[in-house]
This record gives sequence, C-alpha cells and structure tokens, in this order.
Amino acid sequence: MKHLLFFLLFVTFSFCNDYIDVNIKGLTINELIIITSKVIGKNILTTQKIDASVNFVSNKPIKKSELLDILKISLKSNGYELIKENDILKVVKNENTRVKKIDKIQNRITKNSNRVKELIFLSNVEAKNLQTVLENIVLKKEDKEACKIAIDEELNVVILSGKEDEVKELKELVKKMDKQREQIYVKAKIVELDDNMVEEIGLQYGILGGKSYSGGIYTFSNSLNSGDAIAINTQAIGLEIPNVTSTIALGATLNLLNRTYALDIISEPSLLCINNKESQIYVGETISLQTGTTVTDGGNQTITYEREDIGLTLKVKPRVFKEKKVVLKIDTLVESIKNRVSINANPDTTKKQIITEAILNNGESVIIGGLTEKRNEKSVEKVPLLGEVPLIGELFKNRATTLNSKNLIIIITPYIIPSNKDLTYVREELAKLKSLEDKFLEESLKRLKDKQKKENRVEDSSTKQKYSKEVKEYFGI
Repeated sequence: MKHLLFFLLFVTFSFCNDYIDVNIKGLTINELIIITSKVIGKNILTTQKIDASVNFVSNKPIKKSELLDILKISLKSNGYELIKENDILKVVKNENTRVKKIDKIQNRITKNSNRVKELIFLSNVEAKNLQTVLENIVLKKEDKEACKIAIDEELNVVILSGKEDEVKELKELVKKMDKQREQIYVKAKIVELDDNMVEEIGLQYGILGGKSYSGGIYTFSNSLNSGDAIAINTQAIGLEIPNVTSTIALGATLNLLNRTYALDIISEPSLLCINNKESQIYVGETISLQTGTTVTDGGNQTITYEREDIGLTLKVKPRVFKEKKVVLKIDTLVESIKNRVSINANPDTTKKQIITEAILNNGESVIIGGLTEKRNEKSVEKVPLLGEVPLIGELFKNRATTLNSKNLIIIITPYIIPSNKDLTYVREELAKLKSLEDKFLEESLKRLKDKQKKENRVEDSSTKQKYSKEVKEYFGI
C-alpha cells in the first residue's frame, strides 16, 4: 500500500508531462491497475483480487500509454487479459488459460482411457457445496472403481470420472441440484411504541388491543369506496386477498400511531434473501465508550476509549416450503447503553435478544414484541408569568414524574419473488399497496370523525329533551 501511495503522489506531480518516470518494485497487479487507470484517464473494471507482484525498472521516462502495455503484459503472465467494453476496460480470465486449466484437471483425475470423464459447469450453486453430497453417495457404494469427483472453485466446475452409467447417473443428479434458488424479499419495520400514548389513541380511535367497533380503523371494505382506483396485480406477486387486506390495515394503523406521536419509526430496512440462506442487517451506530482512567507516576491522567457497535442486529433465514408459505428463522439482538461510565469506570450496557421461528403465508406479517424499556420522565407545568417569579414561583408549578414504557416492536413481512418476475416489479406493486394504506387511513379517519359528530349531535339533542322534560315537571306544566 505504501508503494501505491508513493507512486500516486509521484504521478500527480508528473501529470502535466506526456512522460513519466516508472520504477516499480513489489507492486501488486491490483495496485498497478489503480495507477494505470489514473495515468491514462480511463476506467478499468476488475472483479477479482490479483495478488501477484510486479517489478519494472527503467533508466529513462516512458510514455503514459506504455504503462498500459506494462499492465497488459503483467496480466497475461498471470492468466488474465484486458478487453474493452464500450468506454470501459475490463480485466477477465484468459480463455486459453481456462482451457489449459481444465485439461490439467482432467489429466489429474485419471489417465485410464476406459473411464469416462465429464465436466459440468454450474450456474446456480457452488461446486464445493455439491462435492460433499456427491462423495457421500459414492462412498455408500463401497466400490473400489467408483466414480472419482473433483472440483475447481474458481471455474465453478464439477469433474466426474468413472464408469459410463455411474457418471451419467451423477450428472443427472447434479443438473437437478443446479437449479436457481428462490429469492425472498423481506421487509422489516422497526418501531418504538409509547404505551401511554397508544392507550390514549386506542380509546379515541377504537384500536385498543387490536379491536375496533364498526366505524374503527380495521373496517377495510367500506373505507375505499371513493377516490381514484389503484390497480394491483396481487396474483403476479403471489399474494392472497386476505393477506393484502390485513397488510393494508396494519400499515394504516401504524401510520395513524406515527401521526399522533404514539409511535416512532426507527428504521425500515429491507433484505433480498436467497432461499434457506441467512441474511443479516445492522441498524445503529458506532460510538466511543470511556472504559477507564489511569494516572501515571508523573501525575498525568490517561483516559482510554473503545469503539463499540450499539444498536439492533436482525438475522433472518427464510425457507420456502409447500406453496406460498415461508418459514422464517429470526434472531433479533438489541444492545443499548444503560450509563456511559459507572463507578468502576466500565460502561453498563443492556442486551435484549429474541430468537424465534414462524410459518407465514406470502405477504403475511409477523410482529415481534417484548423488547420493553421503562423510563422515568419528569415534566413541569406552570402558570404563565407567575411560575417565573423567584421564590413564590414554585407555588404555581406542578412537577410530576411519569413512568413511561417504551416498547420496541419489529414487524417482518416476507414476499416470495416469482421466478418470472424481478425485484423491481415486486417493489412497484408494494408501492401501490403503500398508496392504498394511505388512502385507507384517510378514508377511515374521515368516516370516524363523521360518526363522532353524528353521535355528539344525538347526545346534545337527547340532553336538551331530558332537560326540557325536567323543567316542565318541576313547574307542573
């Protein structure tokens, strides 16, 4: 890396000239690619790390274009070449080198002409993952002349050598296993609920405990009768109508709580997962924690710090089974700081973890709760002006300490991506669902307010009639 930094600085100062002084010692090819790109002013794409070193000594300056020739020679000697695609130069494996490597692998397996050799290039799975499976099958046969199996991870190829019928059998098995794995788009919503505020909003809007009356927020069918229609092809993304309606109702409820400050949306991460493979996302921050203080013999004080990741880690492993069902293995870890530095100069942290497994329909949500934190929040209410008067101002103030409970909730929804669709299409359809959520909420609140006004008018009319009756009875009218 030091070679690279020095060379780049040198090239920067010499950039105005058509010639550059080049003396390279122990520079890796990847570093040479970076330097060449800067010198010739062209983008060079490389997808592999090439650690081979390059040495070049010149007693006179060379043209900038000659540096590209040096790179080409260095790449060729290591089995790579430089090709041009549009305006970009790309580093790729040399085809001749690839063929030679395959021949070498074939010769390494066996020199017996009576045995059949078969190379199978894999498209969807890794060769090393298949090797163990195939070797176990061969070992069970207990045949000294059983099929020999070799792989090349770089080429992602499986090489079979053995009897014709056995090779044919294993080849068919490999092709069946080399299938494109399903993908699952997992959407997560991490929210923090204020339990006190939720109770107030629930009493007002009828969503306490997830229930509602006839005019409440969960009445779905009657809340979308006005406005422009939104066309969603739910079948194309494999969603059933009941799952769609429950998803919209849940989303609208969360939006309502967010509007009324009873809920704070911390993060809305999304993961594109491969079937039966774990994916992970971290939401948080890296902070400096004071871990201790030491005093030297000279009386100097030294404070030590450590960088720690504090936040939420979400691990999800989806597995598609049957039709339109997903098994989700979920591991949720929440770490936070209780106090920065305690008496013994070590920070106290809290750790909350939930590990669970759920079976869901495509597009169905699972809600993970129980990550509760209780806080004592102090509040001061005072009479304007009088509360500011020294000494006697305390008489016009009301101080209160409220035990407030914060509940961290994680909502996870998996969407199976159909084989004939891509992620962009699924996102577009889900964006339409989000529009329906907003529309559903607006219509529900409007209907709820109209109903409350109607109930208030009926109550006022009933009160007036009752009062009039009491007056008439009192005066004997």
